[in-house]
Amino acid sequence: MRNIASVLLWVVVLLLFLGREQASGLVIYRLGGEELPPPPEADDPDVDFVQLSWSEVDAAQGGEIYQLDVDERVIRALEYDPQVNVAPTSVDRGGKPILPALNGQVWDGDTTTVWSAERYLCIEFRGTAGHLCYEDFAQSGTTQIILGDGKMVLDRVRILSGLDDPAGVVRTVRLFISSVASMPRLTSHSHPPARPHTVEIRNNSDPRLEIPLPPHEDGTFLQVALGEHDHPWKVHDIEVYAKGFVDRSTYISNRIDAQDPVAWGEIRWVGRKAPGAKLFVRTRSGAREEPLRYWKFIGNEDEKVEVTRSQYGRLKLGELGGTTYNREDWSFWSAPYDFADTVGTTVVSLRPRRYFQFKVDFFPGEDGGGELDFLEVRAASPPLASELVAEIYPFEVEPGKPTQFTYALRPVIGDKDIGFDRFKLTSSSSRILAVETVRLGGVDVEFTEESLSEDEVVITLPAIERKDTAVLIEVVFQAIALRYGSTFEARVFSSRHPLEVPQGVLPGDATDASAGNRLSVITSVEDKTRLRAEVAPLVFTPNGDQVNDGFHITYDLFEISGTGSVTVEIRDLSGRLVRQVYGGDDPVGHYRRAWDGKDQAGQLVLPGVYLYRVSVDTDEGEEDKVGALHVAY
Repeated sequence: MRNIASVLLWVVVLLLFLGREQASGLVIYRLGGEELPPPPEADDPDVDFVQLSWSEVDAAQGGEIYQLDVDERVIRALEYDPQVNVAPTSVDRGGKPILPALNGQVWDGDTTTVWSAERYLCIEFRGTAGHLCYEDFAQSGTTQIILGDGKMVLDRVRILSGLDDPAGVVRTVRLFISSVASMPRLTSHSHPPARPHTVEIRNNSDPRLEIPLPPHEDGTFLQVALGEHDHPWKVHDIEVYAKGFVDRSTYISNRIDAQDPVAWGEIRWVGRKAPGAKLFVRTRSGAREEPLRYWKFIGNEDEKVEVTRSQYGRLKLGELGGTTYNREDWSFWSAPYDFADTVGTTVVSLRPRRYFQFKVDFFPGEDGGGELDFLEVRAASPPLASELVAEIYPFEVEPGKPTQFTYALRPVIGDKDIGFDRFKLTSSSSRILAVETVRLGGVDVEFTEESLSEDEVVITLPAIERKDTAVLIEVVFQAIALRYGSTFEARVFSSRHPLEVPQGVLPGDATDASAGNRLSVITSVEDKTRLRAEVAPLVFTPNGDQVNDGFHITYDLFEISGTGSVTVEIRDLSGRLVRQVYGGDDPVGHYRRAWDGKDQAGQLVLPGVYLYRVSVDTDEGEEDKVGALHVAY
């Protein structure tokens, strides 16, 4: 009996397991902000929180730091310390000392390594090949350095010479500073003095010569030219000091490995930037660990085979076939997200992927740089679908007029995928009016409109599960396209799994009904109309009885670039201004402005007929719409 009871117990447990809805979990990855508490969602037992550090950057995992100030709390644009010699660290910034003979050792920060600047006089070799003299400066007395890849503002140069022998002190010197792109042509055999020089010192007797630099072109190429001399000079070190912010700082995170393909959901961050500075956050995702593909030459006709990264590092010079970007398995870096202290914005990663990376670029302005406290990204596993491909048609419409569109979506749902039952459609350059029909596999199905606004609609539809893989989902809706290239973006999610992040849709061939394979529409119109306006109600009675007390002027702006200067006015029949309802700069969109029946002085107007005028001034010209309205009491 005991054995039978045990068997029955295991059967019950198995049935419960098989009948249970597939579990779904949320993982929150935070980069930086170690001193901050985890987000509130981390208290949920189905949520995993993973803390990552700014400072743990590993090139083998794709991490990279360039001209960046990093600590455990924050990353920020690098500002040079005017007390720190930047010459010895030039290689770390992508620069290098340029070494005619052995004088490159004067850039190493070590006064025990000496450049013995041998005696030379221009008159003794003037005209000799390879010894060009300019005035009393020749190549025999030059040394140069590239201080890094980016530009910097150099503050001063210190030349240490003759520290152990006053006779070895440098007497005459010129400095030349430029950008790397404009530096003189240099070879291993010829380093003539560059012209025009930035600053010149003569008759020096100080072994620690401090040279403040006058205003000059920002640059990282520096040449030090010693004038002719009739006895050897000993240069122990040349120190270079910079000030201000670098021109660019970059942080690329290590690859985040989710172990399995996941849906990457929302990204959020907290940071600051100075006025005039720029701070760009980008992301990318991948299916394989390595974003690059490595190639080896084989045979005699440039034939290549792919090798691993470690194998590539062991190839001989003649076998190196170069690298290419793994565009099949990795997305390119996204366009920059709008920077602000954000509560979350959708990640540009529309396909479930295993790997994820952040890239942050700082471009300081005149008033300072920027900094970032932390970055967070949410990932859901398993994903809703392995792939979501969609297209919209018709894809060529007349702007500003209601059009019936069909959004065709074909999902691929794998054995481990959760499926979905909600669909969200958004457009920032169109007005969404209503959803009319939803079809699954060509058959009309019931749906519920959960919410509708001018730029977004959310509907609930029958659950799309594993059995529905590759079924064609068609959402038929009415919308007004306001601009060429109006894009309709869709995301799906599951009401049964509130922790799941919405999953994006890729443009592609979802149906034979359209050849567009796109999620945006183009507009074609012969006239140059950019404005449409209407009013309601036509009879306006602002007497407080709650009937027709409100008067609204609505207008659409379309096919304009940037913004248009918009004015909404009420005038009497003589043309006199009664009230300016609105004045401002508007981009493409749908707008609604209210008038309370009062004039500029705040007094109710008299009953009668008035004119409304909506005008827009753009780069394409000025356009206005005028109509009549009636005020009664």
